[in-house]
Amino acid sequence: MATATGSLVQQFATMKPAEFGPAIEPKWQLGERLIKEVRSSVEKQQLTPLDGARLISSIAATLFGYDEFILREISPETMLAASRR
Repeated sequence: MATATGSLVQQFATMKPAEFGPAIEPKWQLGERLIKEVRSSVEKQQLTPLDGARLISSIAATLFGYDEFILREISPETMLAASRR
């Protein structure tokens, strides 16, 4: 059974500095492996360089919570609330 975890923002906001490295390392290692696969696929011409760059961007966004850290800062709700002022 899977365990529920809080959002990445909550996890990192409450984290002690010494906990950062051990928490980020597994994601970093996975990202490195995936990026090596993408680079190899581009070199073998299985992906175009543009598709490779897009895929790497998506990998990083997924692993490191782009939607939580960036998109929620400028969510539609935030923009609507700001426009009503």
